[in-house]
Amino acid sequence: MYKRFFIVLIVALLVPFPASAAETAIDQIASRPELKHAVVAGEVYDLDDRRVLYRRNAETFMESASNTKLLSYGTSLALLGPDFRWTTPVYRTGPVDSSGTLHGDVVLVASGDPNLSQRLQPDGTLAFENVDHADGGSRGARAVPGDPLIVLRQLAAQVVQSGVKHVDGRVAVDDSLFTVQYAGPWATQLSPIVVNDNVVDITVTAGANAGDPPSIAVSPQTPYVKFIDKMATGAPGSEYAQTPTDVTNADGTHTVTLTGTIPAGLTMLDSYQVPEPRVFAEMAFAMVLKDAGVTVTTPSNSPPFSHDAASASYTIANRVAQHVSPPLAQDARITLKVSQNLHAALQPLMWAVYVAHAKQDYLKAGFAQEHALLQRAGLDVESASQQDGDGGFAFFTPDFMVHYLAWMSKQSWYPVLLHALPVLGVDGTLYEFERNSPAKGKVFAKTGTDDYQDLLNDRYLMIKALAGYMTTRSGRHIAFSFSINQMPVRLSMYEGKDGYHQAGELLGEMATAAYLTY
Repeated sequence: MYKRFFIVLIVALLVPFPASAAETAIDQIASRPELKHAVVAGEVYDLDDRRVLYRRNAETFMESASNTKLLSYGTSLALLGPDFRWTTPVYRTGPVDSSGTLHGDVVLVASGDPNLSQRLQPDGTLAFENVDHADGGSRGARAVPGDPLIVLRQLAAQVVQSGVKHVDGRVAVDDSLFTVQYAGPWATQLSPIVVNDNVVDITVTAGANAGDPPSIAVSPQTPYVKFIDKMATGAPGSEYAQTPTDVTNADGTHTVTLTGTIPAGLTMLDSYQVPEPRVFAEMAFAMVLKDAGVTVTTPSNSPPFSHDAASASYTIANRVAQHVSPPLAQDARITLKVSQNLHAALQPLMWAVYVAHAKQDYLKAGFAQEHALLQRAGLDVESASQQDGDGGFAFFTPDFMVHYLAWMSKQSWYPVLLHALPVLGVDGTLYEFERNSPAKGKVFAKTGTDDYQDLLNDRYLMIKALAGYMTTRSGRHIAFSFSINQMPVRLSMYEGKDGYHQAGELLGEMATAAYLTY
């Protein structure tokens, strides 16, 4: 009897258990022909039982692109708190006489607030479009309706209310909060001052027929940049292509000539990335002050603006305006929903300035804060690699990512993070995936996307990642991380089912399989 029992036990131990329905479904997707040459990795983790349910290449470094933003905003919510707010003051550096003339400068002191734009709504929340205006030139890109200079106009109105009618000096922006050269491949220039995400929106409207002249509309219109339209309307169904030629003028303004083609009948939102955010903001602020009735006469012999000289005037008595941002929770929602690169790239600098109180080596100081946080959380930091906040060149193992997600799910601010994530088939960067899936509206996850051009084969190698949370159909709470690296695709930005969409649907199908079978 005992002999028979041990034989059965040995056989049971040697024969593999059959794969679960979920494992089979996910592996079938990962084994499709279009992924033959790609690397597919993933892990699914039960948040209640604290155990791994599924693993595939789970200890492999996967390039994760904008999945990095999960690290950036999880760290910000932990270090700064969901109620953190940026405060942007405006000071005068001299007295105001009885006629309302300020004998000195008006100085806006940049705080790193990334939302000096029309995102700000009357109820204090921040609005977004599913494809952000900073991704101008992409299919479906849109700007939030409204005046992108609204916050500057509110500050200008406060300056007027303080009694200033004329400025016998400069309109300056103090951007000394931090200095950094590296901006990442997708982010606009990193700067403590961010007006309209440091881009100028260009709406290009084609003519009805090939050969008809297109038109452009610019927002915001400021003295900083002037556009010359030399684009042409191409054949219906052709590719959109726009090339700017940027000339810097002697007074610091820019003249940009736009050439290229736009398919007949199409309207595209494109964008111009501002090369000098401080100068852009100064010219925009001077313009809205003028619109508010404040005249500015800057002496021709005025020396360059100096933070050291002006900072002695940064007192409550000299403050003539101030803007307090919505809480960080709102910015997390904006950035994670639309994968806003500049906002995410700023986060390590916020840790450096507001937590470490660094005065130099800002990125190094910021990432030291994140590293220490991840260690305190008991995570294997050696399984993660990151050099910026937006995901320009970042690698995480699926095992690291799901355990990081599990850690976040235990934090007091987890509901803020969950509310900020795109929802499968509903909004943000997941709005167009799995719209008819039973998992629609049930998966809360961050996307990651990048590609590398393969000139040899006239194609691209796609990187796509998806990581987040769901409550499965059976009621199980899980965290998951799925990644595809080096998937060969053809890209056509203006056709509905291009390589981006194809890779995204594959990951959406994996998430759906997990939802249905766990």
